[in-house]
Amino acid sequence: MVRLIRVLAACCAAMSLSAFQAAPPELPPHLAALAEDAAAARTFDYMALKRSGLDLRALSDAVDLGARGRCLTSGEEELQMGLSAALAAPDAATFEADKLAAAGALARWDAYAEKLAGGYQEPEQPFASVASWYRGMARAATERERELYRRAALDQMTRHGFGAGPKVWGELTPGAQARMLGHLRHRMCGIDSDNTAWLKADLAANGWYRLSAFHPAASNAAWLMIQHADRDPAFQQEMLVMLEPLAAEGEIEPWDFAYLFDRVAVNAGRPQRYGSQGRCVARGVWAPNDLEDPERVQALRDENDLGSLAEYTAHMHQFCADFEN
Repeated sequence: MVRLIRVLAACCAAMSLSAFQAAPPELPPHLAALAEDAAAARTFDYMALKRSGLDLRALSDAVDLGARGRCLTSGEEELQMGLSAALAAPDAATFEADKLAAAGALARWDAYAEKLAGGYQEPEQPFASVASWYRGMARAATERERELYRRAALDQMTRHGFGAGPKVWGELTPGAQARMLGHLRHRMCGIDSDNTAWLKADLAANGWYRLSAFHPAASNAAWLMIQHADRDPAFQQEMLVMLEPLAAEGEIEPWDFAYLFDRVAVNAGRPQRYGSQGRCVARGVWAPNDLEDPERVQALRDENDLGSLAEYTAHMHQFCADFEN
């Protein structure tokens, strides 16, 4: 499970780092108004907008850029999903069918998530790892640790949807899939923000989940939330400083510290040390961001039990299968 979590954390960093290759245009006033009115954005005629010849992909990117550093509002979420779905739909009938299909898929997804939370022991990855977090809740000795595992389960359940969602909701048309991924992105942002706020308060009051005092999964779950706190880089930096001596004492797994080191460095615009963070550079091709010392990177990875950079890179290519420059 730990390997799966590490790869997924790097995957999502890669998506955010490569999201924009050039600055998209600002939203025209009538679309900017929709971003503030979820009900109007939900019923807007996006296919008419498509027929007008506007660049829907650039407009969708403009919604993202307008919300950089925060989560999309409900209106922005509806606007972005409508633009993405219209881009994928060949006609108005397909657009409407996609909307209904996405609603059904979301209901199946929510029902499955509730089933896992209720104790269903999914045997297959990646959702078996989500079930393991819920098992951790049953094992936990304190309410603090139970809440930690519950939040880790929500984090991982949502992120696994981007790669393995069709295992739950079935095959969808591109337009319906675009809507589902929009729902997941919106939820993921809310989960990350809420988890960051909770973890800040928890660690300030109680300190770190040391390996000598807790099950290793507790330290891993707390690290996971820090790794996904990209909208609060000051908190990530503060945690890196706190965790460095704990890593030296063996109170946190060495690979968790290494991943956070790279995350903080890349978010600050500095070269990374271990090659764990990267971006899509072409369809089906992932590459690590700039390295401090390319000649020593593999030795540094070996010291922190990170495995082969070549094998890691080859594994990460799958997350760039749909990349468009």
